[in-house]
This record gives sequence, structure tokens and C-alpha cells, in this order.
Amino acid sequence: MRGSVTRLNEKIGCGFILGEDGFEACFDLSSLEGVDIHALSIGTTVEYEEHRRHERLRAARVRVISNPRSKSASGD
Repeated sequence: MRGSVTRLNEKIGCGFILGEDGFEACFDLSSLEGVDIHALSIGTTVEYEEHRRHERLRAARVRVISNPRSKSASGD
């Protein structure tokens, strides 16, 4: 599943992702894979797995997706 970070609290290490399906999933530090929470910001595009836990939608294996357009836009 792909989505974008909609809310982020670096101090307590958690946030929310709005998925392509329109549902919001929460994540925490243990959900991140190969990325530090300080590298995330609102609007960052990510790929993740959805799991339902205790009646909440949770994101797991959260990875940042590179945007190839950003490289060409900067002239690299």
C-alpha cells in the first residue's frame, strides 16, 4: 500500500499515514524500516503494510518512496 504522512509527532515517535484507499493508519518507531522518524515530514510518500490491531488500522514496514520527479525538477 502507498500513502503519505498526514500527522507526525517526532517527540513521542509516532504518526499517521493516509493510504491510497482513503483510510488512515497509525505508525510508531517500531514500524519504520530503513528510515529515521526525523527524516519524515508531512506529505512524505511511503509504502507500508496494513494490519488491524485492537480495532485500529496500523502501518507496518513503513519505507520512504523516492520521487523520481524531484531529481529531474532539480536538474540532477
